[in-house]
Amino acid sequence: MPKSASASVVAGGWCTVPRDHDPRLLSIAPWLAQPQAIRAVIFDAGFTLIRPTPSLPEILVGVGAAHGLAISLDDLRAHLPNAAHHFAGTAHVLRGTWADNAAINAAWMAYFADLYAPFVPPDQSDVLRDCVADALRAFDGPAAWEPYPDVRPTLAWLHGRYTLGIISDWGISLGPILRAHNLLGALDFLVVSATSRRAKPDPALFDLALQRADALGDYTVYIGDSYVQDILGARSVGIHPILIDRRGRLDPATLDCPVIHSLDELPALLGHTD
Repeated sequence: MPKSASASVVAGGWCTVPRDHDPRLLSIAPWLAQPQAIRAVIFDAGFTLIRPTPSLPEILVGVGAAHGLAISLDDLRAHLPNAAHHFAGTAHVLRGTWADNAAINAAWMAYFADLYAPFVPPDQSDVLRDCVADALRAFDGPAAWEPYPDVRPTLAWLHGRYTLGIISDWGISLGPILRAHNLLGALDFLVVSATSRRAKPDPALFDLALQRADALGDYTVYIGDSYVQDILGARSVGIHPILIDRRGRLDPATLDCPVIHSLDELPALLGHTD
């Protein structure tokens, strides 16, 4: 595993304060001064551990083609912002969406319908219906998802050193997806919004994860890609949050939590030099 920090080494391979932790970072994340206290590491799932493959637009174009729709990737991508805005607005207004599997499916079906509607003639509502149903079926299956390249090595490295788990706003399909990609074996627990009947950033969801981990927030870190859902949710129960910015779109200096761009950076952040 690549080492991303030079450190002051102490017995057992731990570092006290890595030299590249500037005073500002230690002021917003004081736990970094004693990372050896961490006992549990919890992850978000979507866009933290797994991503659509080959990509969401490419999957949707393929589903459309199977129903006779000749949609170009560029044309579909042009409609993504509006559909995403509507999707996010609906999920925000209906706060219970992610806490119910039927509501999750309905939200995704509305999103897919928004994307396909411009390409389906008004008199072919059956085509639109079938495209939406097949898109939902595709994203409920493991073939539409893949782990990021750094996931399996990182989980293998963490396994046995920490209690590991996932908290995710997802439907009941997440477990089978993770199992198909051989990720469940490294995990000690899985907390899914649809089965827990709670959704991020509800503190109850994060409290449930602490119970499953048999851990206290002070000795737990959580890694996710959403500031509101992940960072604020974790912080609400005293879990130490880490934001993963895989696309490098954020300025760490403007955020009040540690930021990583790859899970390869996690061991050094946790104080390991081996």
